[in-house]
Amino acid sequence: MKKTIKYTTLTMATLLAAGALISPINPVHAADGGTAHSTGSIKYVTDNSTTDPIDPTNPDPDKPVTPTDPGHENPGAGPLSIDYVSNINFGEQKTTGTDATYYANLDKINESDGTASEVPNFVQVTDKRGSNAGWHLSVTEDTQFKNGNDTLDGALITMKNGTLSTPNDGEAPAASTEIKLVPGTASDVVDAATDKGTGTWLDRFGNDATDGKQSISMFVPGKTKKVQGEYKTTLTWTLTDSPA
Repeated sequence: MKKTIKYTTLTMATLLAAGALISPINPVHAADGGTAHSTGSIKYVTDNSTTDPIDPTNPDPDKPVTPTDPGHENPGAGPLSIDYVSNINFGEQKTTGTDATYYANLDKINESDGTASEVPNFVQVTDKRGSNAGWHLSVTEDTQFKNGNDTLDGALITMKNGTLSTPNDGEAPAASTEIKLVPGTASDVVDAATDKGTGTWLDRFGNDATDGKQSISMFVPGKTKKVQGEYKTTLTWTLTDSPA
């Protein structure tokens, strides 16, 4: 019995001693080192650079295209710009005394890798103002088609199947689905309300090349006088810095 008591006592003493060894020690903190402040900043300036045209069916800003149809104006520059617009060419047609509808040729471009391609006729607009104020694009056929002193009376251009695309993630503007051009009268093409249409937007007439072949037409009455030679007109595309 004594042995048992002694053993038990010894064990308790050992545990007490061990407990003293492993009891938590309060940490000693170093003195605070104080605080410091730094600043972050960003400064915006107006971007007056030119935006290159891109493929309207596969818009990629890293793959600009080169239009091959001669006679284009230089692309616009600045924070709000018309970057490109297709010429509308109805080709060579035979004279006729009956009503006729002609369709515009597709636009021809060279892709960034040099590959020749045909795409729907299109107009490209870029808004990099940063104000999100919106914009409006219209088109006016300045005069009726003329060949010298002769006018192609009653000729009517219709643009259909307006289809928007963008390489950016902005809110889409609204594109007119059918435009009938009346000489001397502006027609709505694209309207970007406030907070919409930021970045680069392309409005192509036809979803793809097949659709594009039937998307811009010109009707000419059979009774209209048709003098041999080339008839021309000018389309003026106007971009304003606020919605309609």
